[in-house]
Amino acid sequence: MLRDPGSEKLYIFLDQALFAFFNFGSIFVLSKLASIPVFSSFVLFQSNIFFQFIFCTFFLSSPVLVLYSKKWKENPSYLKVLFWTNFGINIVLSAGIFIFLRNQGISTQYWLVFSIPMLMSLFDLFKKYIFSSLKIKLYHAVISSLLLNSIFFIGIVGFRDGLSLSAILGFYMFAFLVASIYLLIIFFIKRVVQVSFLFPFFSRNDAFMAILKHHYHYSKWIIMGGIAFWGYSQGIFIYSGFLGASDLEIGKIRTIQNLLGIVNIFIISVENFYTPVFAKNMIGKRDTEVHSFVKELYLKHFFKIVGVMLGVFIFAIVFYHLLYLEKYGDGLQIIILFTLLQLILFTLRPLIISLKSLEITYPFFWAHLWAVLVMLSVGYFFINRSGDFGMAMTYVLANVFFTVIVIYFYWYRVLRH
Repeated sequence: MLRDPGSEKLYIFLDQALFAFFNFGSIFVLSKLASIPVFSSFVLFQSNIFFQFIFCTFFLSSPVLVLYSKKWKENPSYLKVLFWTNFGINIVLSAGIFIFLRNQGISTQYWLVFSIPMLMSLFDLFKKYIFSSLKIKLYHAVISSLLLNSIFFIGIVGFRDGLSLSAILGFYMFAFLVASIYLLIIFFIKRVVQVSFLFPFFSRNDAFMAILKHHYHYSKWIIMGGIAFWGYSQGIFIYSGFLGASDLEIGKIRTIQNLLGIVNIFIISVENFYTPVFAKNMIGKRDTEVHSFVKELYLKHFFKIVGVMLGVFIFAIVFYHLLYLEKYGDGLQIIILFTLLQLILFTLRPLIISLKSLEITYPFFWAHLWAVLVMLSVGYFFINRSGDFGMAMTYVLANVFFTVIVIYFYWYRVLRH
């Protein structure tokens, strides 16, 4: 049977809710308090470093949920290898990002371009290790996210009359620094790491290259799939603008998409909790046993998922009506479409978790790639003819194709054998 302790799920959910609040809240607060040029520069800065952050998390921290329990839990150097690899990758990537930012007219210091994505990915690495190892109480992850939110928002509000890009980035960096240091201190107290952790030296027995090779083989398809995912999840707005969609139509779709994005808190919480559980329980299991875990998860949580989606649907309708109806016009049809899509993606999660736990990751690249191709092909007709509704239909169809491809590979690699 699957482990299902309520307190662990609650802490993971609270942590994800706090981190989601940080991401959405930072944009909301800064859009209100910062000047238009400063806010635009911050958004551009964030967009550039996001590639750096995604690469490090997909390569280093996300695989921890699966690989730690399957092979590396007895290796005391596992976290140290990932810690210093994260440092090295960010040094290399930040140099190129810094030059790219300068070419876009964004003037900032190199140490911020390096430290912010490095600390963001380090923070994510520490929390993924906590979720996987269970050597640290999960409430420490919640405390670290509370520190992150408190430091950033208190700083921004306190200096609201003189917000510059450097000040915003300074608070952003300091918030992640304090949150990461808190977790590192807890690691020292609980003897997860020793003083040698802070020095980039490794003995021959540390399996440095073996760890990175294992992460590379696991994550290479996920990284490429992540790039393709960006292509249809965010690229659709660029494509729509190219096809002549108005700013109003693009703004309307992005607004509704963000409203229903609250579902991602639940989706990420489910994945963070159950991926390590699946990874541990699937070692040496036959395909029929793997499928039994998936069925158990569906039977246990399907009605909860439907309840969550109904709540989010009502929230989206009420919130849209109160704040955006006058600005963007009626959006009920699009809200219904996106709610159904989120329900599909939510119920697809057990299949995704099982494939990742089995280290079968190439299907996600092909699924995301097909979604991009669908967006480019059907989008040309839908967006030209139906405006915002056409954009919504294009986005939904791209995700439906993603879903179909994942289901096919699950059948081919699990059920068929």
